[in-house]
Amino acid sequence: MESWQEFRRIPNLPSAQALVEVLQAEGVPAQVEAPSLLPGVESYFVVVVFPALLHRARWVAPESQFQESELVFLATGELPSKPE
Repeated sequence: MESWQEFRRIPNLPSAQALVEVLQAEGVPAQVEAPSLLPGVESYFVVVVFPALLHRARWVAPESQFQESELVFLATGELPSKPE
């Protein structure tokens, strides 16, 4: 069985989960790991992929963090309403 390799460190769980969804939608198996969730210690989440698909993950993944409206859309499937 092939092991997972770190792809990107993300500061919060919703953004890490959103990145996993984007990668999986593009055919890249991915998962979230939390290597250091200790009280009082700055923590982060790691998105991991199979080493053979690391190049593809870099190709399809956005470079910046997700905006709040993007996280809402990924979680609910609803577009944010536009102010009139």
